[in-house]
Amino acid sequence: MDFGFTEEQEKLRKEVKDYFINELPSDYKTGVFPCSEELVAFLREVESKLGKKGWIAPGWPKEYGGLNLGEIERDIIREESGYWDIFWPDVIGIMMAGPALYLFGTEEQKKRFLPAIAKGEAIWLECFTEPNAGTDEGSMELRAVADGDDYVFNGQKCFITTQPIKPDYLYTEARTLDIEPKHRGLTLFLIPADTPGITYNPLPAMDNRLTSEIFFEDARVPKEYMIGELNRGFYHAMTTLEFERANTGVPARLKHELHEFIQFCRETKRNGKPLIDDPYVRDTLADIAVRIEVLRLALWRTSWRFSERERLGPLDYDLGGLNGKEIVAPMYEAMMNILGLYGQLKTGSKWAQLAGSIERKWEVSRSTHPEGTIEALKIVLAGRGLGLPRRR
Repeated sequence: MDFGFTEEQEKLRKEVKDYFINELPSDYKTGVFPCSEELVAFLREVESKLGKKGWIAPGWPKEYGGLNLGEIERDIIREESGYWDIFWPDVIGIMMAGPALYLFGTEEQKKRFLPAIAKGEAIWLECFTEPNAGTDEGSMELRAVADGDDYVFNGQKCFITTQPIKPDYLYTEARTLDIEPKHRGLTLFLIPADTPGITYNPLPAMDNRLTSEIFFEDARVPKEYMIGELNRGFYHAMTTLEFERANTGVPARLKHELHEFIQFCRETKRNGKPLIDDPYVRDTLADIAVRIEVLRLALWRTSWRFSERERLGPLDYDLGGLNGKEIVAPMYEAMMNILGLYGQLKTGSKWAQLAGSIERKWEVSRSTHPEGTIEALKIVLAGRGLGLPRRR
């Protein structure tokens, strides 16, 4: 199976590819989470330049900072950006909060927030996970109680991926109604991050990534910051999560990392022979290449399905989310095995191969909870893709 592209689409792909080849510094390394203010500043500069070209949110109308392009063109830009592993400091605004605003926000909210997202001028955090609520969003306990023209928030979020700079807004889901089933009582909000009553407690994670606990104590937020309909936040969030999962940049990034590792195996000798001459190494790398291609096709299938939703209806199922989670950990574990004991050395060690990047990525790959667990995605595929009934 393969997906063909029009002449104009291929022209766009070449333009994006040439831009990164010419603009990125020669020492730019892929797969690096921005854990320093210096790196974040560099990536925000890249994001700002791409925002001026309309490439951050190319599918949005021009009045909101986009190019009014289709899903295929949007994902061509994502794929080329992903190959160079361009980390968007405002990835949550681009992939989640922005689409939610575009689909469910008022016209006033769109005019206020979308242009800043499209230009890379704001930083958003996704605040969904709680101590007792992860994939099961219906168990959220952060409470928002209406009081005059405001909602008063009390509760906690945790394991919220952050950066070494202050966020501007929190894309948050909160409980606004006690009802069964519980997911019918949730509402989406855009909360200014500096709202009095909100405090942040850092939780350092593996790979030097930063996460935070976020506490809400009588934090008052004007009602104008609610997105969409009251008590319909769960359904709005599920719609926008599809945008987060349909990311053609993921297999492109993995392909780039595989290409670099193959080159390393060609240049590195063990027992007097290049690693690439070892049949085990060749078979392992070939298996990884096949898995990446399967993921790429799955995500382009999702992108094509999005582009045809007016004719075919809502997305029926998505294979990319599950395949993406199932490939990453085995890929880096296989690379670790090829490196042997060298693979366990961290960045900073003079003996570390590939600057310790494989060990760092292996650590991150052990966490598969973002965007829903593997088990939850299998349940969704069983129902939507295979039509299997739920066990009562």
